[in-house]
Amino acid sequence: MTGRSEGSVPITRRFLITRPVRTAAGAGGIGLALMLMLLLAGLWVGVQDRVTTYDDHLGADLVVVPAGTRSLFADPGVLPAPAVDTIAQTPGVTAAAPLRTMYQILELPTSKAAVAAVAFDPTSGLGGPWAFTDGRAPQADDEVAVDTLWADQHNYAVGDRLPILGHPMQVVGLTDDTALFMTPLLFTTTTGMDQMLRATGTTGAVLVTTSDPAGVAERLRDAGYTVRTPAELHQASLDLATDIYGSPVRLMVGVAFAAGTLIVALVAYTRVTEQQRDLGVLKALGATPARLRRIAVSETVALTVLGTLAAVFLLVLTRELLEWWRPAFPVLLTTGTIAQTAAAAAAMALLAAWLPAHRLSRLDAASAFRSGR
Repeated sequence: MTGRSEGSVPITRRFLITRPVRTAAGAGGIGLALMLMLLLAGLWVGVQDRVTTYDDHLGADLVVVPAGTRSLFADPGVLPAPAVDTIAQTPGVTAAAPLRTMYQILELPTSKAAVAAVAFDPTSGLGGPWAFTDGRAPQADDEVAVDTLWADQHNYAVGDRLPILGHPMQVVGLTDDTALFMTPLLFTTTTGMDQMLRATGTTGAVLVTTSDPAGVAERLRDAGYTVRTPAELHQASLDLATDIYGSPVRLMVGVAFAAGTLIVALVAYTRVTEQQRDLGVLKALGATPARLRRIAVSETVALTVLGTLAAVFLLVLTRELLEWWRPAFPVLLTTGTIAQTAAAAAAMALLAAWLPAHRLSRLDAASAFRSGR
């Protein structure tokens, strides 16, 4: 079997075409395995992205928080209301605005619903909603803006009344992309929330804008305040989510990677093992061990490519279904996730193809012909 004959005989292609059902089944199995790996990895990336949504849209350069506070929602505390004016008078501060954040359980007419409530100063332009599908930001004390997906789920629209802490608040805006993981954001004014909580002498935090964040932060700390940057709040929210969700989600991702790579390996190994008779005949006709290994690896690579295309199709379909059925579970993919999945699948597939071909290369011609009877 010369190099010329090798180039003129598309053995790998014939192996794939002559068994179309097995080829489709193998590609489908690899596609499902890769899709599962990408889906769970993308879910964890989506969780990490959602938990920092509000921290990434504060619009402030610094945040003054109660002592010991790491996360705006997980560690709610209070500051005296006069602190806002005191901080605003600090050299280098261009604006200071009160902020109050907390988790709440709303008593709806037919159910209960958990929300992450944000009370902001509408005159400051800081800490409020940043995107709308309908309506506007709250201005009066009895107004509220809610996340669009949450409003659709609970049948609320602009103009409806939403009970918050026993007070009927008018929905004046539907916000877009304003939800933490499984918890939508709800926006109202600080004065309105203070009145509902009967806490008019306090605030939860103070948002600060400045052209000199480092200098202002040092002055505020010297004055006895606890200062966080949005980046620090972002990391704290991420760390908290990792503490809560990280272990189970990463366990599922790890199991998915292990199961997926084993499925890829099993499909590739089974495919090549089933063709040992044909490969053994080729060896008896003069094919070298290196040639047999190239055939096995080439077929597995082709099968993995087909499986990858199937995985992309299945992933797009699954993401669309999840977005429609469970929008609170975002699936985001990164270059690192895709590269990690591809490397794991390729390594296991190539190993699975190499093992049976390597074993076959040690067979003698008589054994190959006897196995074909």
